[in-house]
Amino acid sequence: MINFQIYKGGKLIKFEDDKKLFENETFQTLFIFHGLFGRGKNWQSYSKRFSSNENQIVITVDLRNHGGNQFKRDFSYFLMVQDFMKLLNYFGIKKANLLGHSMGGKLAMLITSLYPKYINKIIIVDISPIDYSIEYQNDNQNIIDILLNLDLSLIKNRNHADNLLSKHIDQKFLRLFLLQNLELIQGKYRWTLNLIAIKNAMKDLRSFPRNDKVNQVDVNALCIYAGKSDYVKEKFFPIFKNYFSNISFYKIKNASHLLHIESPDEFYQVSSNFLAN
Repeated sequence: MINFQIYKGGKLIKFEDDKKLFENETFQTLFIFHGLFGRGKNWQSYSKRFSSNENQIVITVDLRNHGGNQFKRDFSYFLMVQDFMKLLNYFGIKKANLLGHSMGGKLAMLITSLYPKYINKIIIVDISPIDYSIEYQNDNQNIIDILLNLDLSLIKNRNHADNLLSKHIDQKFLRLFLLQNLELIQGKYRWTLNLIAIKNAMKDLRSFPRNDKVNQVDVNALCIYAGKSDYVKEKFFPIFKNYFSNISFYKIKNASHLLHIESPDEFYQVSSNFLAN
């Protein structure tokens, strides 16, 4: 089963401490799905804020081949849907809210389209239900190749790893984001990302899955998108509506793809208002 973290009362808790946690139907459960190269811990600050609401539990997940999960050769959106449904059944949750950023947003849309009876509300963060261009695939494959070519045996510490990456990646923030996936285990550094599997799946990850069972649903949906990003454009709105008959859109004007990091207060306010109403 994929890794997960549970937040209640504004703090991280252990599931085994309260096995009846999800039997209380007055609580709402929010699952948060990270994007490509991310992990559940990236959303820790939001998880604490969302779960500070006494009626809301937050679960962040580490998606397949991310976050230290056991590596799997096969990697696709449909396999990630199966991973999630196993987790949902494990908890015994009958209905949940979903929030997904980028790759995680596509996953959230697919889950909702396939299993709408389990979903109360969905928040889609700066991603569209479309096939993106080959440039999107190439950009991410370039990052994967850089990470694969980094000789981990030479790394002395994280600062050293950052210096080595800086020869190939100019953006400091991107380097620090990627280096969250570098862990020291028994004196040796290793990636908690299955880079080979991700690279092999890039064609699938840049697309939006087509399936006869993927139909329009009336689940309450919100797409929060960035004014300085090309992932969501107004011309894509009719495509969203092919899948979600009850969807609204909110633009964070001065943000790019990592809008939840660049505009945290506005992002939280819009998200929490949608979940509460």
